[in-house]
Amino acid sequence: MKSSPDEDAAYITAELAQRVVDQVIPSLPYNVNVMDARGRIIGSADKARVGTTHAGAKEALRRNRPVVIHRGEESPGTKPGVNIPLYIDDRAVGVVGITGDPREVETTAKVLVLTIELLIRQEQHRDDLRWREAAIRDVMSGLANGTMTEARLLTMLHDIGSPLRPPWNITAAITTHRGKAWSPSHAARLLRHLDGMANVVAAEYGGAVWILQGSSTGRSVAILLRGIGSVDARFIVGRAEATTDQLSLDAQRLRVLLPRPELLPDREEVRLSALQGELAVAFQPPDVSEDIAGQILGPLSAKLIDTASTFLSNDLSISHTSVELGMHRNTLVQRLERVEALTGLNLRRFDDAVAMRLAILATRTLRPATTPRSSR
Repeated sequence: MKSSPDEDAAYITAELAQRVVDQVIPSLPYNVNVMDARGRIIGSADKARVGTTHAGAKEALRRNRPVVIHRGEESPGTKPGVNIPLYIDDRAVGVVGITGDPREVETTAKVLVLTIELLIRQEQHRDDLRWREAAIRDVMSGLANGTMTEARLLTMLHDIGSPLRPPWNITAAITTHRGKAWSPSHAARLLRHLDGMANVVAAEYGGAVWILQGSSTGRSVAILLRGIGSVDARFIVGRAEATTDQLSLDAQRLRVLLPRPELLPDREEVRLSALQGELAVAFQPPDVSEDIAGQILGPLSAKLIDTASTFLSNDLSISHTSVELGMHRNTLVQRLERVEALTGLNLRRFDDAVAMRLAILATRTLRPATTPRSSR
């Protein structure tokens, strides 16, 4: 079926035509025109001719072959030269014309046509990549906002040429530099690592690189992380073998957590399921965080808060904490007793340890000026 001029306009835009002309004209002693599928000049070294109709181009499109205009054969809107149809996907989508003695310019015109065809294909490839990246971001956005059904997810993945299937895994890669966003080159490097991996699509979204894996198993997730382990990043890993509903829930949790990098552990890899405390704090209003932090940590000195935090991060182990802090275990026990005396929380009891951990997490979300500190 014959395409319309409007459809062909998608192949060669006025912007591209003029850019090509501007690139080649310094090396040519001739005027160059690029015409669209209607024979209208859309790029020219002679800017006054842009927007006018080129009779030779219209004739070349009508005949579907080059048209040569010799001196003495000129008509309004034409000059001596060569006009060669421009083909993309076997369609004549425009015409390239060079003004001059046909015997001198015909070879140059043929080379120029090939050059423009190559440039148009490069533009198409870039457009395809941009469209695919945007489509993958739409997938991630739908999952993160809880609006993605399984049918819609499968359709979108099929349309972008990546027909992944459940079970799923969603993983977010974030920068190792706390409080800083990905640099474009850093994110691009990770996306290049991921490009072409089986059962994987990825896109930069919400300040992180989101990685969706289909046909997911615990082993396939481990292989994926090993495959991109050389990239300087931290990974927040959702559950393996997730249903579509579970996938969406994990993505929604990531949407809440990722804008709060101060809450995320410094470890290279952490399971999303281990961040329930961080998630709870991320959900609560700032005034609630400030109240909890003030109530529990207000009576404590920075030294005691650091002791409590280290004790919690070492799974309530006296021996491991004393080694990390470089103090005798008796000194550590005395500090923990001091914490209990000031707060009423015995950190060797599970519930009290959880309360302290949530309070410490809450302080990370507060401005330094509001973070409670005592001299005791």
